[in-house]
Amino acid sequence: MDSYFDSAIEYNRSNPISLARTSSQAQTVQNEKNWEWSYLVRKCRNLELEDSYDFYMRRLRVGYLSLFIFIHVAVTVIHTLLLLTTPEIKYVYVDMVAYMCSGLVIWVVLGVNFRSELVSKHGWVVYVTSWLAVCVMVLMDIGLNVYHATSHNDILNPIYDAYTLYAIYMFMPVPYLLQPFVLGSAVTFCYIINYSFVITAKDDNQMHSILNEAIYLSCVNLLGIFFRLMRDIALRTTFLDRRQYVEENLLLRYARDQERSLLLSILPAQIADRLQEDVKNRIERSKQQHQQQSQVDLRRSADSQTLKRWRQPDHGTLFIEPHDDVTVLYADVVNYTHLTTTLDVKKLVEALHDLFVRFDIASEEYNVLRIKFLGDCYYCVAGLANPNPDHAKCCVDLGLRMIKDIRDVREKRHLNIDMRIGVHSGDVLSGVIGAAKWQFDIWSKDVDIANRLEATGATGRVHVSQKTLSLLDGEYFFEDGTEKAREDPVLQKHGIRTFLIKSLRL
Repeated sequence: MDSYFDSAIEYNRSNPISLARTSSQAQTVQNEKNWEWSYLVRKCRNLELEDSYDFYMRRLRVGYLSLFIFIHVAVTVIHTLLLLTTPEIKYVYVDMVAYMCSGLVIWVVLGVNFRSELVSKHGWVVYVTSWLAVCVMVLMDIGLNVYHATSHNDILNPIYDAYTLYAIYMFMPVPYLLQPFVLGSAVTFCYIINYSFVITAKDDNQMHSILNEAIYLSCVNLLGIFFRLMRDIALRTTFLDRRQYVEENLLLRYARDQERSLLLSILPAQIADRLQEDVKNRIERSKQQHQQQSQVDLRRSADSQTLKRWRQPDHGTLFIEPHDDVTVLYADVVNYTHLTTTLDVKKLVEALHDLFVRFDIASEEYNVLRIKFLGDCYYCVAGLANPNPDHAKCCVDLGLRMIKDIRDVREKRHLNIDMRIGVHSGDVLSGVIGAAKWQFDIWSKDVDIANRLEATGATGRVHVSQKTLSLLDGEYFFEDGTEKAREDPVLQKHGIRTFLIKSLRL
């Protein structure tokens, strides 16, 4: 037996038509379940949405009740106007007063349900008001019927039995199925008693007529229960679909916010905006090309060509921007090469992570944009993403903070490490290069000069150029640069004089 089931499973797996048919059948069963009342109730309870659904239904029932009050007022007015056409005018006033008074009482009683705070605090209000309103309708209708039967007049006297039952199942704010059924059964019993009284006075074939009336009113009750059940199924389905839509919309917004935050953590806002716009344009162009080619019945070839076009990089698009008056900082971990040969890899990575996390926090604090890591090298720029007249000061303050942070890490982890930092101010080009993997970077001779300032700097000091020093407004103590800097060919070529920052003037 087991081998039989195993072979059947293997056959289904190897047969794509069978798999498709099974999937279609499963989808059909799921669609059928979506219209089962018990399944929808369990789903709401499992998702802990029953309270939310009850609140949703209370709001809808208020809308239904508003419609009923309007209909009942219209029926009362029309019936009163029709009474004026009755020849026996002396009996009309009794009916008019009865209809108008009962309509006013029903309006007042049901109007309590519009006070949402009262209904939410006291759930019994909907039951009491519904029973009172129905009792007024039934007593008025049956009372007038008995009055006309005993007075033997020919005034227009319709029986509102079906109208009352439809009002219970369609408009009354009584929730669920049992309570409306009990109320409808009570109304049915009252009308059968009334009908028995009328038939006794007019007809000899009492039981046949009473049985017909009972069957008719029972069918109206069953129809009302069916209407309530189908309406609850439709509303629960709509409620669950809307809830799913809202949830997916919130998740989509959250994912977009996360995507945006991740993108902005790598790229400046202006570059990120241009990249996103370019991606959207590529997708639109791809859709348009696919639609045009599908019109000439080349769907298969169009799909492959569109896919190729999407995979091919757009070599004509460059996201490069010039930036004036920025400051570049290069920072390198001293003795890192020795640590790679003597320290455990896990401890080395943990130390670098701890260090660079501190640097990232400090970069945000001083409004400096980190470009990227290059092994143990950390380089960043100030005044690029957002123009900042104090860009030089921000980088120097960040450099001093880096020296303090690495010394804290050195004491905490007992490592022989320090920082060498170079800072230079000038102009740069920033942008994204690459097709398969984008890379944001900055380029210019001033970037190379900042790199050389770091390479020729002193351990535990911030090495700056004269141009950067001129932007600091004398806020720092400084001394002449290193001998290596004076002998460096790149710095000599550009006539760069360097200085070492000692500390901030207090």
